[in-house]
Amino acid sequence: MTTPESLPEESARGIGLASVVEILRRRRLLALLPFVFVLAATASVALFLPSLWTARAKVLANQQQIPETFVKSTADTDGEARLMTLTQDILDTPRLSQVILDNDLYPSMRRTRPMADVVQRMRKDIVIEPQEDRARGGREPRWLVFSVAYTAGDPGVTARVANTLASLFTEQNQRMREQQAVGTSEFLGAQLAELRTRLAAQEQKITAYKEQHLGELPEQRDVNVRTLERLETQLQLAHENNRRALERRQLINQSLNDLDMASALTAGGVLTAAPTVAPAESAAARMSILRQELAALQTQYSDRYPDVIQMKEQIRILERRIADEEKKKAAAAASAPKNAPPVARPSRGLGLAVQNPYVLNLMQQLDQANVDAKASGEEIAGLNRQIAVYQRRLENTPKREQDLAQITRDYETTRETFRSVLAKRSEADIAAGLEQRKNSETFRVIEPARIPDRAAGPHRMRLLLVGVALALGAAGAAIILAEQIDTSYRRPEEVRAAAGVPVLSTIPRIVTETDRRQTMRLRRMTMAAVAVGLVLVVGTSFVVAHNNQSLVTLLTPETAATVKR
Repeated sequence: MTTPESLPEESARGIGLASVVEILRRRRLLALLPFVFVLAATASVALFLPSLWTARAKVLANQQQIPETFVKSTADTDGEARLMTLTQDILDTPRLSQVILDNDLYPSMRRTRPMADVVQRMRKDIVIEPQEDRARGGREPRWLVFSVAYTAGDPGVTARVANTLASLFTEQNQRMREQQAVGTSEFLGAQLAELRTRLAAQEQKITAYKEQHLGELPEQRDVNVRTLERLETQLQLAHENNRRALERRQLINQSLNDLDMASALTAGGVLTAAPTVAPAESAAARMSILRQELAALQTQYSDRYPDVIQMKEQIRILERRIADEEKKKAAAAASAPKNAPPVARPSRGLGLAVQNPYVLNLMQQLDQANVDAKASGEEIAGLNRQIAVYQRRLENTPKREQDLAQITRDYETTRETFRSVLAKRSEADIAAGLEQRKNSETFRVIEPARIPDRAAGPHRMRLLLVGVALALGAAGAAIILAEQIDTSYRRPEEVRAAAGVPVLSTIPRIVTETDRRQTMRLRRMTMAAVAVGLVLVVGTSFVVAHNNQSLVTLLTPETAATVKR
C-alpha cells in the first residue's frame, strides 16, 4: 500500500508522452475539424488559383556604325538613363491603354474599374531588367542588353504583348534619338541666328563709331604722328619762306625809298626836256603800292602789328613828300614867265613812273614778294589749323582706344561664340543625318518572346505544404485551448494530485441505449455540419482564388514586376 506522500511523485512521473497520446486520443475529433478546414481552404486556394505565364524578349543596343571619332552623336549616350526615359515614355497611360485594347487584356477588370487602374495593374505585370556588359574592368559600359517581360494568365498573350513592348522600345528609341538630334540642330540654329543678328549689330556699331571718329582711331595713331611731323616740317619751311619774302619785300621797299630820295634831291636842279621820273609821280606810285600792301596786311594782322605800323609810317612820309612836291610845283608855276615855253615833262600818274625799266622791275619784284608773303602766310595759317586738328586727334586717340576696346571686346566674344556655335551646328546637322539614316546606335530584338513552357506561378506544392503546416498549427491550437478551458478530472491520479486525499473507488461511465442514439445523432449532425462547412470553405476559396492574378502575384514574390536600376 502506497502512502499519500508518494502519490504526487507517481503522478508527476506519469505525465509525459502517454499523457500527450491520451490527450490526442481524447481530442482527436476536435483537432481534426480545424485541420480539415484549414487544409481544405489552402488546398482549394492552391487548386483554384490561375496559372501565370511569363514571356521574355531580349533587346540589344547596337553600337553606332560610324566611329564617334568621325561623327559624334548629339543624342543621349548613357544607356541606363536612356532606358529609364524610354521606360517612362512607353509605360505611359495612352500607350499602355492602346496595348490593352489591342490585345483585349484584363476584360473583367475593365468592366468594373477605370482604365487608369487597369493601366496601373499592367505596369505591375511588366518587368524591365537591364543587363550591362562592361568592358575595361567594368569601368564604363560598352553595350546594353535588357529584357522586357510580361506576366499574364494566357501564355500566348504574354508572348504577343512582350514582343509588342520590345518593338515599342526599338521604335521609340529611334524616334527619341531623331527628335533629340533634330531638336539640338534646331536649337543651335536659333542660337546661331540670334548670334548672327547680334554680331551684325555690333559690327554696325563698330563701323559707325569708326566713321564718327575717323582720324582718331588707334590704328591711325602712327599715320597721325607721321602726318604731324610732316606738317611741322612744312610749317618750318613755310615760316622760312615767309621770312624770306618779308625780307625781300623790305629790301625792295628800301630800294624804292632810296629811289624816291634820289628823285627828291634832283628835283631842285634844271629840268631836262625828257626827265626819267618826276619825284612826285614816283612818290605817288610808291604810295599806291604801299597802300595796297597795307590793305593786305590789315586783313591778316591788327594795327599794332610792327609791319602795319611801319607801312603806315612810310605812307605818311610819302604823303608829306607828295604834298611838298605839289607846293613846289605850284610856286614854280606862279613865278615862271607867261610867255616861256612849257618845259617838257612827263605827265602825272603811275603810268609814267612805271615806264622806267628799273622801277618797273622793282615794282614787279615787290608784287611777287607780296604774293609770296601772302601765300606763305596763308600756308602757315592752314598748316597751323591742320596741326591743331592732328594734335586734337592724337589727344583723343587714348579715349577712342578705350571705347573701341570695350566695343571690340564684346564683338570678339560674340564672334568666338558664333564660331563655336557654328561648328556645333555643323556637327549637329551631321548627327541628325546620321540618326535619320539609322546609322547611329539602335535597339534590336535579339531574342523574341516565345510562348512559355511552364507557368511562372503559383507554386502549388509550396502552398500545399504551407497549408499542411497551418492545419497542424490550427489543430494543436484547438487542443491546447480545449485543455485550458476543460477543468474536469479524467483519472484518479489527477484527483489525488489536486486534492491530496486518497480515492476510495471509481465509478465508470454508464452508457444507455438512449445515450447511444443521441451520440449517433450528434455525430451525424456534426458530419453534416462539417460537410457544409467544407463546401462553404471550398466555395469561398473558389470565389477568392478564381482568376485572381493579384493574389497569385502576392503569393509568388518573384513574379512581382519591378524595374531594376
